[in-house]
Amino acid sequence: MYGDIFSRIKEAIPMQAVAVRYGFEVNRAGYMLCPFHNDSQPSLHVYDGTRGWWCFVCNEGGSVIDFVAKLFQLNARQAAIRIDNNFHLGLSTERPDNREIDRWKQEQAKKQAELNVFRADYNDKCREALTIRSLPKPPPSSPLWGQYAALLGKLDYLDNYFFTETKWK
Repeated sequence: MYGDIFSRIKEAIPMQAVAVRYGFEVNRAGYMLCPFHNDSQPSLHVYDGTRGWWCFVCNEGGSVIDFVAKLFQLNARQAAIRIDNNFHLGLSTERPDNREIDRWKQEQAKKQAELNVFRADYNDKCREALTIRSLPKPPPSSPLWGQYAALLGKLDYLDNYFFTETKWK
């Protein structure tokens, strides 16, 4: 019975629809941020139609059922039931556990909030580095030399640590 549901779901539901339904943005080229690792640039490719997905960092992919199973830590049967219910296909009479859905939504909201805070901080640091780089270099005898040297130290920190050692890479 589930074999038939699996094939009908895979034929009926495009991967892009699943990604959008669960809150992911797919760009025009068909890429999105991978939810399975800390992704700072889209590395998960969503293939046209019902061909599924592939992450070029995780080296994993599969069908819409595989995606939902991995996303919610479900087995294939549970993932098929969730898709069936979320897309109102009417292939099964079983219902998913709403507590799991709420837990996942809270986790996603927390991750998105952390990413938004990081992006704001990163943008601030980029503006700060640009400002420091655009400052004219005072002569060493100038009273501003000490402040300039301190700013160069800050720029060194930004270039050699903050921009290279970020947890979102």
